[in-house]
Amino acid sequence: MDDGGGFRRTPARPGNPGTGRAVPRHARRGRRTVWRRIRHVLYWLIGLAILGPVAAFVITYFMVNVPDPNALAASLNQPVTLYYADGSTLYSKGSEQSHALVTWEQIPQSMKNAQMAAEDETFMTNNGFDLKAIARTVWNQATGGTGGGSTIGQQYVKKATGNEDPTLSRKWVEMVQSFKMTRTYSKQDILTAYLNTVYFGRGAYGVQAAAQAYFNEDVGKLTNEQAALLAGLVQSPGSANNPDYQQRRWAYVMGRLQANHWITQAEFEAARFPAPVGDAAKNGGSNLADRQYIVSQAFAELAQRGYSEDKLAASGARIYTTIQPPAQTAAEQSVAKIMAADQDYPDEGSALVSANPATGEVIAYYGGDGSTSYDLATTPQQPGSSFKPYVLAAGLRADPEHIGLDTIYDGSDNQTIAGQLVHNSDGEGAPRITVKDAMTESVNTVFYRMGSQVGVQAVRQAAWDAGIPQKITTSLGGTFDSLQNDDPATGAGTGTTELGISIGQYPVRPLDQAQGYATFANNGMYVPLHLVSRVTDDSGGQLYEFNTAPKKAFSEDTATNASIAGTVTASMADVAASSGDGLSGARPNSAKTGTAQFGDTGHNSEAWMVGYTPQVVTAVWFGNEKQPAPIYGNYHNGKGKERGYDVYGREEPGYIWQAYMDAYLNGKPVQAFPQVPLITAPPPVTTTPPTTTEPPPPTTTEQPGPPHGKPTIGKPTLPTTIPTCVFGCETTTTTSRHRPGRG
Repeated sequence: MDDGGGFRRTPARPGNPGTGRAVPRHARRGRRTVWRRIRHVLYWLIGLAILGPVAAFVITYFMVNVPDPNALAASLNQPVTLYYADGSTLYSKGSEQSHALVTWEQIPQSMKNAQMAAEDETFMTNNGFDLKAIARTVWNQATGGTGGGSTIGQQYVKKATGNEDPTLSRKWVEMVQSFKMTRTYSKQDILTAYLNTVYFGRGAYGVQAAAQAYFNEDVGKLTNEQAALLAGLVQSPGSANNPDYQQRRWAYVMGRLQANHWITQAEFEAARFPAPVGDAAKNGGSNLADRQYIVSQAFAELAQRGYSEDKLAASGARIYTTIQPPAQTAAEQSVAKIMAADQDYPDEGSALVSANPATGEVIAYYGGDGSTSYDLATTPQQPGSSFKPYVLAAGLRADPEHIGLDTIYDGSDNQTIAGQLVHNSDGEGAPRITVKDAMTESVNTVFYRMGSQVGVQAVRQAAWDAGIPQKITTSLGGTFDSLQNDDPATGAGTGTTELGISIGQYPVRPLDQAQGYATFANNGMYVPLHLVSRVTDDSGGQLYEFNTAPKKAFSEDTATNASIAGTVTASMADVAASSGDGLSGARPNSAKTGTAQFGDTGHNSEAWMVGYTPQVVTAVWFGNEKQPAPIYGNYHNGKGKERGYDVYGREEPGYIWQAYMDAYLNGKPVQAFPQVPLITAPPPVTTTPPTTTEPPPPTTTEQPGPPHGKPTIGKPTLPTTIPTCVFGCETTTTTSRHRPGRG
């Protein structure tokens, strides 16, 4: 209602605080003007949101080029060559044999359907990109999921251009190029080009090479089941030899084939997994035997640094490795010499990794005799007592005033420590023993108690700092969080570490042990072990070069860091000689044996020898190639029968280590370890209480240990008495026993 003065009053309403107040007409006009301007701005923004991308798409469309399928196929035929450290050729892969081209007519419908089911179900009808798939990918990434939104066309463009940068601009250009391809080439041409160039693993580029590599078949004879497996492997060809990955991807593709009605329900239900043939073509069919694992590890190392096999092939890469032919030959001959005596046990095998600790260059790498598709040098195994040097490193870092070479511990057998009855392997030890002597005799009770003193987190961190990876990748491509328990449901580490870490409870790889001991040998300076020194393209242009600088492992203080490493080195100075594995001419060395027991059988399943001189560090593992099982030897046993003896670290692995080190170091100058102040921690002044003896409790059967070499637990069979009051002064019995670490 107008009040006659140019104002309009609003009607009074209950609860309306503004009722009854006059609103000027010019204010109402101002509000309408503001809203009109806002609407105009919104219209412009909406228009730009619609027309902007369209304009950008059109501009990009005319600027980009479409990859030539024939040019890409030719580029992938460039050989990738690996060289030894002396420049001689180790291996060459990538040729007409490993990349044969086929026509659309030669590719069976089973393979065409399988590839679309695996990567792009709407390929025959989409415009080179799939908006639903892109939206799904954005949602997956926003919610923490996984899954790509690229079509086959986009994947082909990425391979052809070699551009894999994780940027929005790259994805945008890739999408436009894929769209343009659908306007330039037929769908048949694009799918044929893709199947002729995509990498399937096992050195196979293109579907014809893949059919030969996995099934020894011509592509035209591939069944639905075989095609489904090959199509599934394209997602991660680096995992192509992982049986779990093969099964998972095959099941997925078969399911999508059925969902798209490319196979019938009856065919789906009758399908059986098509087991691939052995990986004889892993290295393009070359006869590398045991050296195939060098090639595989070199490619795996480069893949971790962002250089995939197909990217290397596109550049005609020349890969220069650190492997020294004389050292490699010495490694192979040393293994063969010792293993020849054990032919009664054909499933037993060995792995050896040797490196220059100062540079990190792996000079010899033996992952097995070539009879397995997996590399024993990167297969995790329980290290037993060869893990004890990390416990000492943790103790020296955490409590150097009380823990050192001369510190006296109670090394008696069968002691209760933190609720566990800890057993020494062959009854070694003594009521009073120094840390150095405990390392030499591999006394479990001393290092178990030391681990209890400093804490499992400190032990785990010392091992990580020395170079044990926090996430270990197995030879089959799987990964797990190291030095901790894992969740049975997910396989992820729980963050909880048991005290059994002190005597080698958790699995590591031979490559990891070589790395950790190399840090001790290098005066506490960590340098990553590596098999590849540099990579060039076919014209000599540099693609990659190893240039990681050394870093202090155990302390930021240079002197403290060197003292910790030097003290660990000194603690192991007598191990090899006392085990019968000393080097020729009494050459100074530091080493540690390790043995893991097979369940509660009293036999052993893993045996190690890891050691070094200033020039070279070498890790040797010995065990069953196919599964954890008791290991026996016939070569030489210094403590018992000569044939069929239980192998400990001092035997087969020790003899291999000794033979290799003597052969490699023959003619090289004898070097002493660097002189650094050692951490000795003088023994505490103690008194000796009266000894007491308790009657032994009833003997009971031990139970098998849990997975990953967890402690074997049961009731004690012997009483525990401590005759002197030093570290570990107590007189107790217990209801558990811990004994995985053996010398």
